[in-house]
Amino acid sequence: MSKTNNKKLLCIIPARAGSEAIKNKNELLIGDYSLVERALFVANGSKYIDKIIVSTNSDDIIDKVNTYGNFAPFKRPDEISSSLSPSIDFMNHAIDWAENNDNCIYDYIVLLEPPCPFRLPIHIDECYERALQNNITSLVSVIEVGDNHPIRMTKLNSNNELISFHQEEPDGLRRQDQDKVYIRNTAVYIFTRSTIKKGNIWGDRKFGYVMDEKLYGINIDEPIDYLLAKTFYDWCKDNDILDQIEYIHQF
Repeated sequence: MSKTNNKKLLCIIPARAGSEAIKNKNELLIGDYSLVERALFVANGSKYIDKIIVSTNSDDIIDKVNTYGNFAPFKRPDEISSSLSPSIDFMNHAIDWAENNDNCIYDYIVLLEPPCPFRLPIHIDECYERALQNNITSLVSVIEVGDNHPIRMTKLNSNNELISFHQEEPDGLRRQDQDKVYIRNTAVYIFTRSTIKKGNIWGDRKFGYVMDEKLYGINIDEPIDYLLAKTFYDWCKDNDILDQIEYIHQF
């Protein structure tokens, strides 16, 4: 890892056990590696990240990631490991642990969620460079919304009549004429430490980083997402383009 500035960047990989929709979600395999391993590989490939912490309450995940190094140095406390626990709680816990043990202050925090299986170190590095250039409080990767554009979304009233949710859709509106709208793909989040320590996550300077929705639009929340991810991975492998979605770090 090389540095071009004196800022310190801490990466947190949240890998809580106990997912409700998919059992042991963070340990699901895509190809030969689990989702949490894939997040670790990408983080370790960044040229800017100074330290990586996998925050988990799972002994199995701790054992797995620590075969590569001391990346899970603690077990996340139960009181911040439930499905109702706010993200800022485990982030503060990891920040405090890292700073107390490393005797330093981390300026920026990058969050890599394992259920987003396809991303590369360059995405982290470009996000971080953009964060520095724009003096952000937060930056999040996004993809362009396609068929689920909000102008096409509706509600139903008590009589089952369709009511526009966002705004009335003009008759005959073509997809290419819609204003571009984006949604988080959960690949990369960057936050300033100072914002988190104020009890906030996003702050008042929230920026986006656009990624290709065709390559990086999969986020595994439900079983169908996992099936899609495995099928897409196999397709990329068969078409010799795995290097566009996969980074395996050689420790």
